[in-house]
Amino acid sequence: MFWNSSENKQSKIQINKCFTEKYMIEQTSEIIMSSLVVKTVTELRWDVRVLKITDQGYHIEVLSLDNVLKESNNPNMRDLSAFNNAFKRMYNELNMLISKEGELIEVNNIKEIQRKWAQVKAEMEVIQTKHDNMKGIIALNDDLFNNPENIKAAVKGNEFFEVFFNAYLGLNLPGGKNITKKSLFAQESVKWSYAITVENSLTDEKKAIVNIVGHPTQSFDKTWIKNAYGSFPITEIADRKPEVKDEAKYKIDYSSGRVLEGLITKEEIVHPELLKAKMVYRIVADNQEVESESQPERSGEYVQESSKEKRNFSLLD
Repeated sequence: MFWNSSENKQSKIQINKCFTEKYMIEQTSEIIMSSLVVKTVTELRWDVRVLKITDQGYHIEVLSLDNVLKESNNPNMRDLSAFNNAFKRMYNELNMLISKEGELIEVNNIKEIQRKWAQVKAEMEVIQTKHDNMKGIIALNDDLFNNPENIKAAVKGNEFFEVFFNAYLGLNLPGGKNITKKSLFAQESVKWSYAITVENSLTDEKKAIVNIVGHPTQSFDKTWIKNAYGSFPITEIADRKPEVKDEAKYKIDYSSGRVLEGLITKEEIVHPELLKAKMVYRIVADNQEVESESQPERSGEYVQESSKEKRNFSLLD
């Protein structure tokens, strides 16, 4: 990553050294739908490896080491989490070509993903006689995993891209970017405009702080509201426009482009007591040390960096 705050010109954040790093991600969610209130804390563990850097993009491998529901106010969420984790097994090892802007170009291990689905499918078929709705789930996912394009689309929706790369990668900064995303309730899309700035860390000049602030660029008209919330039988939310938020802050080692810490916050509030969603991600690298500027680039291999003792999240300290 290249950045110099003393120069009055735009700079671009990019990965310019291969590395491997382990991350701890804490995902906190709060969903309110009428009388249903669900609060959860999930702990994820990623092993991110930048294997090769080319003119086309980055050859990256992401291993999902853990996905554990740590806290929940609803005991049924543990069963649902275990069920979802069975499907996530297909994506716990991703080998990808990613553009310099952080967009997925190709999934290199589709055959391996399909092999894992065959295993999970066989396990589900054994127990489908006990659950009538299981047959529909198996058939639906058969269509997905038998089509490489469907697998690629599913990988694009993986939370890794938004949590790890977000909107800043490969962008001239300060700058902006327009992105359309699904709303938190996933019934309709929202058009966003992101303002992105970067500055040197106050505590370490070798670390850059990236700030991302999103603003919706569309009107939430009656058609949008009906599509987004029409399936919720809550009379009090009729014609209410949502208050939405999508912001992030990252600390990055500017010598390599490696993410050190990140805080991502998303909100969608239709009614503060009847319909709202909030998601917060905190990501922390095991190794908080920055690399020496004189260290040579390693564009044809990945190098295992020593794992440091896990540090507390400090972006807001």
